[in-house]
Amino acid sequence: MAACYSLVVFTVGQFADLAGVSAKVLRAYDAAGLFSPAWVDRWSSYRYYSPAQLPELRRILALRDVGMGLAEIGDLVRGGADLRGALDRRRQELERDRREVERRLAALDIRVALGSDGSIEPDVVVRRIPLEPVATMAISLAPDGDVGKAFYELESYVRDAKARAHRPPGSIDDEGTIYVPLRRAVVATERIGVERLPACQATTILHRGDYDTLPAARVALVAWAQAAGYRPDGPMRTLYLQFGAEPELRLPRGWVVQRATEFVTELQLPVA
Repeated sequence: MAACYSLVVFTVGQFADLAGVSAKVLRAYDAAGLFSPAWVDRWSSYRYYSPAQLPELRRILALRDVGMGLAEIGDLVRGGADLRGALDRRRQELERDRREVERRLAALDIRVALGSDGSIEPDVVVRRIPLEPVATMAISLAPDGDVGKAFYELESYVRDAKARAHRPPGSIDDEGTIYVPLRRAVVATERIGVERLPACQATTILHRGDYDTLPAARVALVAWAQAAGYRPDGPMRTLYLQFGAEPELRLPRGWVVQRATEFVTELQLPVA
């Protein structure tokens, strides 16, 4: 017993100060079987540590500093794992974390830019778009390729067929096609088609105001999706949540507004 007392030892508090950690950390490492005291007084249960243990503790602290878990560190300390292999794995994990942080920062920068003029909501939301039966029409079939006249013709046809679903109309941008949702099937004609828009996951953003600034919103949404690591998985859709329309179309009041400044449009980019 006298030999034990001749050792240079420190109490848990003294050793914690020397190592630059808390006594709570040392007790936790001991409880986990990761780093034990050099000696424990069997009468008082006081823990005592030796300066010779500092290199071992520093190795543990260094591994914790790069984010390794206690279980993996325990294997390394006890010699049951390959240190180089463990460090390589942790490097790969940190590289993945860094890429994710960079992705989020890029997406954040785009959101800040989107909200700079007040016309575009800076919040991009990724959501599931359900399958939807629709009546469609090519904008090019309308006089002068006027999208308003195309919507008037399509809405009138669906209204007369008493098949209009209580959902907003939209367009499939890359195809130059507009659509009106259906609650039941209608007869297709040479000008009007019937199809089912497939369900998809989409990045979405709201645009308020006149349609003149919609192209900028489209560019911004595509940039956000790319920064977030998504790839396009179909043509962009435009959903008209508030818009102008003729009274005889008998569309719900909440959708129809009088001023372009009140328009609300959602852009939907299918992504995978």
